[in-house]
Amino acid sequence: MNTLARSMLRDAAEADDVVEEALLRIHRAAPDFRGERGLRTWTLRIVANLCRDHLRRRKFSAGPPEELSPLQQLGLSINPVADWDGAMDQKVLAEAVERAIGTLAADHREAVVMRYRLGLSEAEMSEALGVPAGTVKSRLSRAMVLLRDALKELGS
Repeated sequence: MNTLARSMLRDAAEADDVVEEALLRIHRAAPDFRGERGLRTWTLRIVANLCRDHLRRRKFSAGPPEELSPLQQLGLSINPVADWDGAMDQKVLAEAVERAIGTLAADHREAVVMRYRLGLSEAEMSEALGVPAGTVKSRLSRAMVLLRDALKELGS
């Protein structure tokens, strides 16, 4: 939950507030949870909806990543002693990818985070986002085109 909130809001304090609110809502709604859908997608849908509400309220503008390094945000680690040049290349690439993700619209960024950081399937994403599977595929496809273009611009 925290990964999704931090990636969407790009502010640790706001993400913590959203996760706290989500946990309260989950606790209140738990007696009505019938298990027809997965618990993970149900909770992620609550978090995603709360994040969208936050973004609408503050007229979101993607800022710099929070205190996590770009490598930590992408789930990458490096060993600079063993492969210093490769590690530096990996770090530069991870930072470029993070900047490119920051330029995406909220719905595209949300799709990228859910798929590639949280590892959700398209079906799980569809359920968590409350949109048809075709919309999920479309958002992912468009996001990848935008990321590719952004990375080409950063490289030139």
